[in-house]
Amino acid sequence: MSSPPASYRAIICVDIERFCDPERIDPQRLDMRRALYDSLARAFERSGVPAEGRYQEDRGDGAFFLVPPEGPQARLVEPLPFELAAELSRYNRAADAMTRIRLRVALHAGYVHHDSEGVVGTPLNAAFRLLDAPELKKALRDAPGDLAFIASDEFHREVIRQRRGFDPSDYREVRVRAKETDVGAWICAFDAQLRAGRDFGHRLARAEDALAELAATVDEARRVRAVTAAKITPAPPEVPDPAPGLGERLAGLRGGRTDRWPELAAEVADVERAAAAALDAAGAGLRAAREPLERREELRGLLGSYQAMTGNQKRAESPLLDELYRRAYDLLWTAPCSLPEAEAATERYVRAVQEESA
Repeated sequence: MSSPPASYRAIICVDIERFCDPERIDPQRLDMRRALYDSLARAFERSGVPAEGRYQEDRGDGAFFLVPPEGPQARLVEPLPFELAAELSRYNRAADAMTRIRLRVALHAGYVHHDSEGVVGTPLNAAFRLLDAPELKKALRDAPGDLAFIASDEFHREVIRQRRGFDPSDYREVRVRAKETDVGAWICAFDAQLRAGRDFGHRLARAEDALAELAATVDEARRVRAVTAAKITPAPPEVPDPAPGLGERLAGLRGGRTDRWPELAAEVADVERAAAAALDAAGAGLRAAREPLERREELRGLLGSYQAMTGNQKRAESPLLDELYRRAYDLLWTAPCSLPEAEAATERYVRAVQEESA
């Protein structure tokens, strides 16, 4: 029986560090797996490695992916590390200690065979040997972020070293000896990409949080303004959109960006600053919408306290005080309340009480 035809593919294997930690429970593992696949899908797409033609299989605590040769294998070297670092940074910012994802990644290429049950091939076996290499596990333990990469000697020679801007200092040669394997490989630092990706992902998440808070604050300001306008005159000013176009800018940063990663840190920092300024403006609008109602309640309390004071002095109010009180009371308890008139009426009553008490 003939073997199925072989096809040449780039191979990407990933594994979650300490996925089987006995302290973890299965619902946490399910959350991590969902986050892993979501993060990888977005990172691939934004790196210019589309789902079409990309094959994947699950491995419980990780997965492997096959990318056809006509796909840009160099994108697995740049910008995939940046994009994956950004995605994990966004996810881990909200994850707790037991659902945080730290990931090992192995890069290789070679011929694999597809059959009805899946994929088999010596290069795939070799990629998983690299993924389990003690040198890679140590690199992840020592890493400042959540990712560590290793590349086979072949992938390093045929893909990584052929790139423009290749920096030898980004790669450290190691020897991997495990399970009948004794091969050379390269620990890939990708320092600039991973550092920029972590920063971008963290800032992007903060900008998203700020925009969500901004939207909620604007909605509340408009709701309060509508309530105030029905009860108080003059009505507070309309609440404008303090950040027109900012959501679209943020969506653009979340969208496809392939080769633009060196520019993104400055762009997301600018969006983050604009979101913070807009949030301050929305907060000011909310305070402006609340102030007339709060001022009316303050005047009601003041009027009541001075009326109580006249009662405590055990003397009947004069017709003048009674008229001044009724005038202020009617203004404060009638909707819509003319706040300037109510303030003036309350102040007249307070002064009259003070003068009679002198």
